[in-house]
Amino acid sequence: MHGILLAGVASVALVLGGFAVAGLVHDAHADAKVAASKGVTTWPDADTTVAAKPKAGNEGWDIPQPVTMPSDPKQAALVKKGMFLTVAGDCLPCHSVAGEPALAGGRAVGTPFGTVFSTNLTSSKRYGIGGMTDKQFYAAVHDGIEPGSSLVIFPKYEYPVMPYTAYSKLTYSDVMAIKAYLDSLAPVRIKNRPDTMFFPTDLRAGMLAWRLLFFHPHPVRYQAGWSQSVRHGAYLVQALAHCNACHTPRNIAMASIHARYLAGGHIIDQAWYAPNITNSKRDGLGSWSDNAVFTYLYDDGDMKQGAPFGKMKSVVDDSLSRLPKADVQDIVAYLRTVKPLKSHFPSVAETSVSVAAGKTLYDDECARCHMKNGEGASDNIPNLAHNQAVWNGKPIDLIGMMLGGFEPWHKNQTAMPMFGATLSDGQIADIADYVRTAWGNRGKPDATANTVASLRPQATIEVDLNTGSTRASLSKGGKTRTFDDISGRVWVNGNRTDCRMKADFSNQYGKNPVLLGGACASQGNEFIGRATIDGKVTPVLLGVRQVIENGHVVGLDLSGDLGGGRMLDERIALKTTNY
Repeated sequence: MHGILLAGVASVALVLGGFAVAGLVHDAHADAKVAASKGVTTWPDADTTVAAKPKAGNEGWDIPQPVTMPSDPKQAALVKKGMFLTVAGDCLPCHSVAGEPALAGGRAVGTPFGTVFSTNLTSSKRYGIGGMTDKQFYAAVHDGIEPGSSLVIFPKYEYPVMPYTAYSKLTYSDVMAIKAYLDSLAPVRIKNRPDTMFFPTDLRAGMLAWRLLFFHPHPVRYQAGWSQSVRHGAYLVQALAHCNACHTPRNIAMASIHARYLAGGHIIDQAWYAPNITNSKRDGLGSWSDNAVFTYLYDDGDMKQGAPFGKMKSVVDDSLSRLPKADVQDIVAYLRTVKPLKSHFPSVAETSVSVAAGKTLYDDECARCHMKNGEGASDNIPNLAHNQAVWNGKPIDLIGMMLGGFEPWHKNQTAMPMFGATLSDGQIADIADYVRTAWGNRGKPDATANTVASLRPQATIEVDLNTGSTRASLSKGGKTRTFDDISGRVWVNGNRTDCRMKADFSNQYGKNPVLLGGACASQGNEFIGRATIDGKVTPVLLGVRQVIENGHVVGLDLSGDLGGGRMLDERIALKTTNY
């Protein structure tokens, strides 16, 4: 229905389409020139230095470094600032896949209309951006128009999962700085994975109607009286960090509802809810101290307000924690100016039965780690008591964590196990209702079995690979090698449109390791990646099959040719053992 709606509106707009597109692009360029003095490229060099590696204890990517820095000091400074902008824009997690080179694309993003895969941003002329002119790159980032055409006469409009609606606020000079940095990186020859959007939304021309209705580009609008710090924070939040993309709810056409700016939104096609971050004291950040907000965004949270998890943890680990402290403090200063808004949710009937059942289940399943009174374990397992992320807003995040588990708060510590395969929808709902109302938490017991059932296909499962959860063998010429030393991690959502894996298979003590990494494709039925065997890297395409028991997906089988006559057979049990 959504696709028919978009396509229907598009058909009405086709006659005027060519003129409208030209106007949109022209206006965007004009806006950029007006705001040119307010971008990051005007900031001092010291304010655009980023940490190349994650903080100690944090997960995250190493930021790719230029192959060679330009000899011209001005151009070298532009590359440096481009690196800052790329990190502040949180490009790494979306355009990278575990086990493959950073920024080589291939990450799946689910939508109600199908799956979009992120593109290769390296300097490869054939597969990346190396062959794009400045004008083409600016149009792609700022205007959401890729090189090429759709239905011959229409531009190749990007789907708004690429946050060009926020990047349209970037200045021209900042977009060119990003290009200078990306052009300085080593080319990675990995082909872009094709999108799998459903008809008629697979026709990019149909996005014209969406753009006419919802895309109205303009530079960041600064209010009179704002300090320089608030202005910096506004540029970071509104343009670079594109916080609006997740923290603002969307309408039926997947466009942000501007009247509900930063008041919280369900992340598309995922079991995650981005909470209200307006200055509301009850529903947003208004009751948090400036230091508490800063600690959450920069230092991975604490045992008082809780810790970032899911997609937000990636934002902290790969972006915010890498920036100069002053930039994150500027973000906090800007968020204090955001109009307080209440979180809008339907009222629910109170149910003491669900809460009572949830307490019993919590004591049996959860208290061993989160403790009887929800206090957690210092610097290892976050608290549930008084944790606003647990009780505020919808129960989506809490349910998503219980269904799929997630990575440790700090590296090499305890992971959250997945309970989706061991607890029923009703049991998970009962635990959520108890946790959201216990120990002084001010949430509502609004989780139901139907809520859980609707989120189960969207939950992202995160599994540590080890000899207890993974079996792997490599055969060639009638001989089979079985691996007994396995490490790595796999991420897979319920419908497998987004699955990623980074694995290291070897015999005991790391002898003759086989490295494998990549991501799902073809609606989760194939795994595309790269294998490293005896030091040689080979592109691989593996088949993926679900292992189902009692109606639940409990494992994945990956099998296929790794090159040189070698056949891999791997089974992953979708459960963790470390709780």
